[in-house]
Amino acid sequence: MYRVAPWISVEPNKIPAAILGPLPFKRGSVTLAIPGAAVPATATGILVFAWAALSGKNAPLAYWHFASTLADGSQNWFSLLVAGDPNGQSVSCNSQAFWLPQPADGKLIVTLFANDLPSASNRGEVEIHGYYPGPLES
Repeated sequence: MYRVAPWISVEPNKIPAAILGPLPFKRGSVTLAIPGAAVPATATGILVFAWAALSGKNAPLAYWHFASTLADGSQNWFSLLVAGDPNGQSVSCNSQAFWLPQPADGKLIVTLFANDLPSASNRGEVEIHGYYPGPLES
């Protein structure tokens, strides 16, 4: 019988490589490498944290998929939704942490769907906050 070992915390303020990069604000995908300095290649799962803050004129709705591609080519993914203000009168933000399997290729694919978010004052980031070191025999 196998069990999953307790997860290992990764603090981006102590391991800057855990900050994978900015969110895309134009529709389409970006690929973010997961550095070995943040997550060992032997890890079986990653705790991904993403945040977005919108200000200025933006589409009323957009969402990102964060995908991990497995060895068989299938993907596991999670979404982050954010509401913008077409009039530019408000600020909105959202964040989420979620577990994904360690990608077979060591890369996370982040895709923005629905609408571009054109305001130059938008901000957002993708970070690693932890990982599963792998299954252990009990």
